[in-house]
Amino acid sequence: MIKVTYQVVNDFVLGLKVLGHAEYSRLGELDLVCACVSSIVIGGLNQIDDDKNYKIKVNSGDVEVMVSKANENDNVVLKTIITQLKTLETKYPKNIDVKNK
Repeated sequence: MIKVTYQVVNDFVLGLKVLGHAEYSRLGELDLVCACVSSIVIGGLNQIDDDKNYKIKVNSGDVEVMVSKANENDNVVLKTIITQLKTLETKYPKNIDVKNK
């Protein structure tokens, strides 16, 4: 299962972690849920304008984003990523779990 945790303070996303594997498909087959999560997260992070205020780690499919100074435009991007992941969770609750920590 993919575990997504995020932290929001004063309506700004200050952290986002996406860890694990969906295990939707059998080993060796294309995993639709993992592909969706990867597209949502990496595609969204590519839209971050002010990347010097973000520490972004990508390691073997896991992603961690830490925000040192949020701005409104990039905050909308992070909120959109979270909303899309929550939407995916409604369809695949056995494969992705999204929580505000």
